[in-house]
Amino acid sequence: MSTSIDIVNTILSSVTTVELMKLFQKNPNLIDTMEGVAKRIGQTAMQVENDVDKLVDLGVLVKIPSGKTTVLVLDKKRAHEIDTKIENMLGRQQGGA
Repeated sequence: MSTSIDIVNTILSSVTTVELMKLFQKNPNLIDTMEGVAKRIGQTAMQVENDVDKLVDLGVLVKIPSGKTTVLVLDKKRAHEIDTKIENMLGRQQGGA
């Protein structure tokens, strides 16, 4: 199980990971291919693949086979859990300062 710090470090590990998180949080019902998601943030599928895999490993994104391709969707429950962990972590840091 990842700690809150591990989760934050993973999400903040690259600009692309942050952009992917923002894209899916602003569009929680988005269902798109790796290529489609990459285009939405101005990159190629090859450029975003590692970052998508990080978010899949965290459980934030889910890869679902769809015909001959695979689509990405947001796991809303897991994304909410991670948001809560981050908020709690930030609250503790602010309260302790």
